[in-house]
Amino acid sequence: MKLTAKLIFSITIVSIVIISATINFFWVSQRQLLLQQAHAQAKTLFEMLVVTRQWVAENRDSIKPVPAVATKELSEYAKVMTDFRFHITSDILINPENAPDDFEKDAMAMFRKDAREYSEITTVKKEKYYRYMAPLYVNEACLECHEYQGYKSGDLRGGISIMLPLKDLEQALAQNNRNYYMIAFLSFIGILVTMTMLMKALVLKNVDKLTAAASSYKTGDFSEKLVMKTSDEIQELAEAFEIMRQSIVENEDRLKEELKRVTGQYQTVMEELKERNKELKSVNLFKTDILDSLSHELRTPLTKIIAFSNLLMQENVESDTEVKSKSLDAINRSAKLLNTLFNEIITLSRLESKQYTYHFIPVEIYKLTSEIIELFEKEISDKELDVTIEMPKDIVICVDGESFRHVITNLLTNAIKFSTPGGKINFSYYIEGDYKVLEVKDTGVGIPEDEIGKITERFFRGSNVKREYSGTGLGLSIVNRIIDGHNGKFEIKSSLGQGSVFKLLIPIDLECSKNLESDEE
Repeated sequence: MKLTAKLIFSITIVSIVIISATINFFWVSQRQLLLQQAHAQAKTLFEMLVVTRQWVAENRDSIKPVPAVATKELSEYAKVMTDFRFHITSDILINPENAPDDFEKDAMAMFRKDAREYSEITTVKKEKYYRYMAPLYVNEACLECHEYQGYKSGDLRGGISIMLPLKDLEQALAQNNRNYYMIAFLSFIGILVTMTMLMKALVLKNVDKLTAAASSYKTGDFSEKLVMKTSDEIQELAEAFEIMRQSIVENEDRLKEELKRVTGQYQTVMEELKERNKELKSVNLFKTDILDSLSHELRTPLTKIIAFSNLLMQENVESDTEVKSKSLDAINRSAKLLNTLFNEIITLSRLESKQYTYHFIPVEIYKLTSEIIELFEKEISDKELDVTIEMPKDIVICVDGESFRHVITNLLTNAIKFSTPGGKINFSYYIEGDYKVLEVKDTGVGIPEDEIGKITERFFRGSNVKREYSGTGLGLSIVNRIIDGHNGKFEIKSSLGQGSVFKLLIPIDLECSKNLESDEE
C-alpha cells in the first residue's frame, strides 16, 4: 500500500473514532440533561404543592378546603389546564380515589427506608413520561385533621407523585442529535480533505523526491546532489541526505553514525513542535473562553451605566436630588464592578496561561491575616461582625506572598459580603497530615449543596446570591488556581443558611526560596 493511501486510511479511521466518541459523549450528555431537566421540573412542582398545602393548613380559618381536598382539586384542574399530572396518596386512605398505583407503592416502600425521593421513566400509550414522587410528613398543622388516625409530628403521612411527559424534551434532543450528526459528517469530510491536501503539498511531494534520491543511493549512484529549499524539517532531512551522501563516499561507517544523529535530531524537533502546538492551542482556547465569558459579564454593568447616565442627562432630573443620588450611586457601583472584573480577569489570565511566577517565601500568617482584617475594619464594623483569629502569632508558612495575600483578602471579603449583621468570621490554623491548614469559617448565607463542586468555576455564582449580592464569580476560581500553584488543596464545606468553611491546605514540604531574616531585610 502506498504512503498516500496509508495516510488517508489512517486519517479516516482516527477521524471516525474521534468523531464517533464525541457524538456518543454529546448524546449521553444530552440524555442526562433531559433527565435532569425533567427531575428539576418535577421537584419544583412538588415543592410548590407542598407550599400550597402548608399555606392552606396554616390558614384553616379562612380557607374552606383542607390540604388534601385542595390538592385533589388542583390535580383535577391540572388535567384540564396542563400536560402534567400529579396525585396525592397514602398507606392509610381516607378517600379511596387516592389509592396508590404500583409506582407509588414502590415509592412509599422506599420512603419507609428513609428515601427522600423516587423517580423512574415509564411508557403510557406509547408515550414516555417521567414519574417523580416525594414523601409528605406530618407537622403540627396536619395534626388538626389527622391526629385521630394515630399520627404524630414527623410521621410519614404519604406522598405526592408527579408525571411529566417527555415528548417535547425528546423531540428537542432528537433535533440536537441530528445537528450533531451533520456537524460530525461535515467535520469528517473537512478533516479528511484538508489533511490529505496538506500531507500531499507539504510532505508527500518532498518525500517523493527524497525517495527517488534514496533509490539511486541504494543502487550505488551517489553522483547527484539533493537540494531542497523548504525552510522546514524536510530541508533539514534533505541536508542530512547530502551529508550522508558525502559520508558514504568517504566512509561507510561514518554514514551509519551520521544517520543515527540526523534521525535523532528529527525526532526531537518533531516532539518540540508537538509540545509547542499543544501550548498554543491551550492559550488560544483560554483566550476564546475568556472573551466569550467577558462579553456576557460586561453587559449588565455597562447597561446600567448607560441607562443611568442617560437619565442624568435629562433636563427634568436636574432638580431631583434623590434621582441624581440614586443614579450616581448605581453608576459608581457598576464602575467598581467593572474595575474588579477587569482586575480579576487579568489575574486569572496570568494564572491560567502560566505567566505568573511563584516565589515561595516564609510568611507570618497571623501578621498577614491581621493586616488584611484591619483594611476592612469599616465593612466589619458596619455589619457588626465578630472576626476572630485562632492561631499562634509566631506561625510561619512557606507561600507566595503576593498571591496568598489575594487569597486571604478574597475569602475575607466574601465572608463579610455574605454574612448577615451580627455574624461571625473565624480564621484558624492547624496541621492535618502532610499539610499546613488555614481555615476560614463564616456564618453567612452558605452555598447550595449541589453547587459546591461548581463554585470554583469561572463566572459561576451561587443561585441563592445572584440577585441580592453583586460580584463577578471569579474570586474563588482565582483562589483555587493559586492554591493549585502551591501544589495544595482547596476544600469547601457549606450548609445553606448556616455558613461555609474554606480550607487552604499547603504542603508542609514546600520549600522557600529564602529564609525569614532575609525576607524582613
